[in-house]
Amino acid sequence: MHNINKIFCFFIILFLFPLAVMANGETPVSDGLSYIITAMYGATGITLATISVMIVGLLCLFHMLRWSVLGYTLIGISIIFGAGGIVAGITSLIQNI
Repeated sequence: MHNINKIFCFFIILFLFPLAVMANGETPVSDGLSYIITAMYGATGITLATISVMIVGLLCLFHMLRWSVLGYTLIGISIIFGAGGIVAGITSLIQNI
């Protein structure tokens, strides 16, 4: 009887696993990530980037930071706002192989 239960559970998992993997629709995780991406590419992200460049630029001007830090800040902002293009480029390279 114990083996029959194991076999039954195995077949249930075997048949339900593809349904769970192929499930479409919005999940709470995808909703949260979508909100973050929308915020970062929207007015919130542009405002944060502008304020960070202003603050780091002023700190560099008053010799509290090295000018290379401003360069790192600009590179980081470029990567954040260019992330969609970077991912699309990598995805197209992988799909062409």
